[in-house]
Amino acid sequence: MGKKIAFALDVQDLNTAYAILEEIKGLDIIIKIGYVLFIQGGEKLIKDIKNSGFEIFLDLKLHDIPNTVFNGVYAAGKLGVDYLTIHTLGGVDMIKKAVEAKKESNIKLLGVTILTSHGKEYEEYIGTRYSLKELAIKLAQTGIEAGLDGIVCSAEEVKDIKNKIKKDFLAVVPGIRLAGGESDDQTRISTPQKAIQSGADILVIGRPILNSKNKKETILQILSEI
Repeated sequence: MGKKIAFALDVQDLNTAYAILEEIKGLDIIIKIGYVLFIQGGEKLIKDIKNSGFEIFLDLKLHDIPNTVFNGVYAAGKLGVDYLTIHTLGGVDMIKKAVEAKKESNIKLLGVTILTSHGKEYEEYIGTRYSLKELAIKLAQTGIEAGLDGIVCSAEEVKDIKNKIKKDFLAVVPGIRLAGGESDDQTRISTPQKAIQSGADILVIGRPILNSKNKKETILQILSEI
């Protein structure tokens, strides 16, 4: 598959979301929806985005007991979303139940490894003997072996993960910032070009697009770079 952009539509209300979707209509990108908009818009929002011609990335990072996650993945499949996140820290049994739940749908199930907002202090917080990179690689490998379609990791880990795992899978990389832009609350960030060169398949980009005056032009510029 070609390299793609997942535009993180992280706005606070549905009116703003619909206005932005209208502004960027016609672009071949994925729309990533998180908690805020999904809680407000639910099934109608998902259907409206699909009817606008976009793929949908539902970013819920499901992390619960295996049966509860099974039910969540199954329900998302009924909505017709294209990508859904679960958290690999939930364990192998949870991941396998999630994979089982998606069999009747076309969902690509993505396993979140370590959030890009985490830095060195996170290692101390969870008391791990692994470095963040080692932990991300371990979680990614476990997830893919358990049947996930892809993983979510920072650009710092994606090259090592691609080299380590000898199977086809999607590498989804958030924390993307344009050259010269602000890092905001992200710690492990990268430019679009560097992330692609490291092995990313899907770039998750939010604020650099949301904060631009011409969102459609910004997306087209990024697409031309990758």
